[in-house]
Amino acid sequence: MPRTRRPSPEVYRRRRLAVLVALVLVVGLVWAGVSAISSWLAGPSTNGLDLPTGMAESSVVVEAGEPCPPGTVVVEAQVGSSSGENQSAFAPDETPYIWFSLTNTNSVDCTFNAGAKAQYFTIQSGDQNIWSSEQCDRDGLEDGNITLPAGETMSSPPSAWEKVFSSGSGCGADQAPVITDGASYHLKVEVSGELSTNSQQFVLN
Repeated sequence: MPRTRRPSPEVYRRRRLAVLVALVLVVGLVWAGVSAISSWLAGPSTNGLDLPTGMAESSVVVEAGEPCPPGTVVVEAQVGSSSGENQSAFAPDETPYIWFSLTNTNSVDCTFNAGAKAQYFTIQSGDQNIWSSEQCDRDGLEDGNITLPAGETMSSPPSAWEKVFSSGSGCGADQAPVITDGASYHLKVEVSGELSTNSQQFVLN
């Protein structure tokens, strides 16, 4: 019988290389399948918003450009200077300025009524109401929808508080002055039904 010719070492090397390549392909396919299943089980991924510390992204579903759902806009009361710099104490010759900031915790831009008609400022000392913009002349104030970018904070223009009480007759500089000389006050704000998450404290010296 004729003798069977044994493959050369080169053929053996090629066969081993082909087996190795096939094995790598199989492992890669298995790994891709496992990753796909894991991603599917985990649900869609989100990049998350870069919100201020202490704020969480809203889980409410809203379409871009629609009104911001209730509870998804964070309102914060702010007290400081006319330039919008926060300040916690005021000298006798300084006038406090009050304003608010709005943060959209949705993952898309949405609209929000931040018009003067929808704004209410209240200054208290302890549990006593000292001054309220609700007692100001509100004739002519209007609503005003603005677009809040996703995950961003916008602030209203600062307005002067004349360090006076408000009453049924108004809230301006002609009202009775409040106590100073180290007296402590705090500001709360409501905008379009959303209450400020903080009560900003400040001192009048």
